[in-house]
Amino acid sequence: MLKRGNAIICFLLGTVTALHAGTITFDNPPAGLTPNYFIQGSPVGASSQLTNQFESLGVIFSTFGGAPYAALIDLTGQAPSGTNGIGALNSSGNVDYTQDIDIFLVVPGTTTAAVTDFISIQGDEEPIPGNVIFSAYDINGNLVASGTQPDSAGGVYSLSAAGIHEFRLHSDSGTVAYDNLSFDVPAAPSTPSGAPEPGSLFLFATGTMGALMLGFGRKLFAGKRAA
Repeated sequence: MLKRGNAIICFLLGTVTALHAGTITFDNPPAGLTPNYFIQGSPVGASSQLTNQFESLGVIFSTFGGAPYAALIDLTGQAPSGTNGIGALNSSGNVDYTQDIDIFLVVPGTTTAAVTDFISIQGDEEPIPGNVIFSAYDINGNLVASGTQPDSAGGVYSLSAAGIHEFRLHSDSGTVAYDNLSFDVPAAPSTPSGAPEPGSLFLFATGTMGALMLGFGRKLFAGKRAA
C-alpha cells in the first residue's frame, strides 16, 4: 500500500509529466499533410504547407520574412529520427533554408497566444560549416533568450526562459532543416507585467476609500469645531 507521502509525490510527478507536450517527430503528420522534396528552391505544394496542423498540441508554424507557413520536408537519410523534418520557404513559396523558421505557441486546440518555459529542436544530420542562431521572444515581441551553436549532426537547439511565445531559427549557412520539436505545454500568459493583480486593485480601492473617508471625517470635525 502506498503511504500518504509517497502517494502525494507520485501525484506531483504525474502532474509534471502531464505538463510536457512530448516531441513532434513530423513522421506521422495529420491527414492531408505530405512531405515535400527537400532540395533548395523546390516549389512547395499546398499539401506540404505547414501552418496550424499541430495546433491541437499548441504550435503554429511560419517563415519569418518569407511565406506565412513552413514546409514539411522529406529528409530521408538526414532526419535525426524517421524521415520527415521541416524547412523554411521564401515569399514565392519555394524551399529556402536561408529564411528563418518561426514557431509560435498557442493554447492547445485554439489560436490564442500562449507561452512556455522550454522549447527545443534538432538540426538535420548533414553538418555544414556555420552556426545556428535560435531566439525566443515573448508575447510582445521582446527577446527573452537566445543561443548560438555550430551546425552539427543532429544538433540540439534549446532554450529555457519564462514567457516564450515565439521560437525563431536561423542558419548562417542557409542549409539547415529541423526535426524533433519538444516543448512544455503552452498556456495563456499570466497578468501582463506592470498590470496590477486583482488583490492589488482591491487594496488600492479600499485604501483610497479609507483615505477619502479620513479626509471627509477631518473636514467634518473641523467644521464642527468652527461652529
